[in-house]
Amino acid sequence: MSDHQDLLRDVFQCERCPSAYGFRRPEGGGPYFKFPPTIGAQGRAPLLFVGINPRISMDNEALHRRIMADEREFALLADNRHGKKPYIIAPQCSEKHYHPHVKIVQRMFGERARFEEFAAVTELFFCAKLNAKGLNITHSPCAEIFFERVFLKVCPTIVFCVWPPVLSYFQRIGGAKNQRSFPLTIRGHTAMVAEMPR
Repeated sequence: MSDHQDLLRDVFQCERCPSAYGFRRPEGGGPYFKFPPTIGAQGRAPLLFVGINPRISMDNEALHRRIMADEREFALLADNRHGKKPYIIAPQCSEKHYHPHVKIVQRMFGERARFEEFAAVTELFFCAKLNAKGLNITHSPCAEIFFERVFLKVCPTIVFCVWPPVLSYFQRIGGAKNQRSFPLTIRGHTAMVAEMPR
């Protein structure tokens, strides 16, 4: 089994975060609703976008239910597949949250660039709730367990922090207090960390 498949399996099955964080489970039980550890590139890519956590709402609850009912569907979303089309797609992405991500990929690699050829997205927490309220971003157990594996799988050149609290997280672990961009080295691989331009 590849590192990518191992990581998908471990994240799919994970239930380590406390229920106090407010993550939701399917009514019949099982692991929390969550997104895969990466969406986009399966392996190496120059860009890695890092958010806080996936959201679950009336608009995407069916997607969460589908991917947590079947590990194959979970893996397809990791490959940037949503039904018969890409989930994050240029030039127009149905998920408005990803519009800035797509624009950056297009700016850097051309208007015809496919997101999964050049980038992946991940989160500090993989489990879903309505918003990030109540999450202790400073000490994410999810990131502490899985981020190194994500980082070394993607081996990015640039890590874009989607929100200011994500930049603060990396400033802390990278010893880069108050720096807006800085190198982060994990087990021999170095990437530049920066806040995502808007």
